[in-house]
Amino acid sequence: MANGHRGYSSKYPENTLLAFEGARLAGMSSIELDVHMTKDEKMVVIHDYRIDRVSDGSGYVANMTLDELRTYDFGVSVSSEEGKAAIPLLDDIFDWAIRHDMGLVVEIKQRCRLDRFIERFTQLVNTSTGIIERMQLLGFNHVLLNQVRDSVPGLKIQTVSLERYKNQLEAILGSGADCVCLEYEHTHIDDLKAYKQAGLGVRLYLTPGKLGLDTLEYYRFKFGHDVRSEILFWMKEGLIDMVSHDDVLYVKRLIKDAGLKCA
Repeated sequence: MANGHRGYSSKYPENTLLAFEGARLAGMSSIELDVHMTKDEKMVVIHDYRIDRVSDGSGYVANMTLDELRTYDFGVSVSSEEGKAAIPLLDDIFDWAIRHDMGLVVEIKQRCRLDRFIERFTQLVNTSTGIIERMQLLGFNHVLLNQVRDSVPGLKIQTVSLERYKNQLEAILGSGADCVCLEYEHTHIDDLKAYKQAGLGVRLYLTPGKLGLDTLEYYRFKFGHDVRSEILFWMKEGLIDMVSHDDVLYVKRLIKDAGLKCA
């Protein structure tokens, strides 16, 4: 499955409807996004705790109301001809995903008022008919993910692993994961095989390239071996279920090179 990280965030302002719609029109079957709760307990889509990097405003999401956030332009993270962008409400993105048959990977970024966040998020999901079947809840806080799932029967969770533990599969299963999210440098074929044998889904997030190199060229430069062939092999062997990147066309090319389809 092809996944646009924060939407088509290499071309459009990240975590905005522009980026999500851009990813859909470019052929993605799912998108990844991030969620915080505002001061007035609205669920909004944004990655950072502060709005400074992605808007023309300043301050913490948790200390601002939705009305305050809507006074700012959230279209500044990427130069675009599309004009200003409002911070999205998660409710609206749920409606959009259902309307367009899109999958969602929703990452929780919340760090405070966790009990209230769980209550408000649960209310939203349980009143959005059809969203549970197309969503995975993602996060680094595995305790919080499971607390949310306890309140939302049938919700799938995707836990992040940024290490190789001594008992890797045991650690992932212990997190309660239905799916595991990995970056390349923490991924090993033995673990991938173990995940699949245990019935887990696997999402590979490919970070943007650096030093003027694209992602796989940079990985080759950094690690000194043919990373591209390695990843393509994993994909062909059915060890990767979802590939995620800021540049959705990059994802499409990689999936095509592996002889697979984006859906």
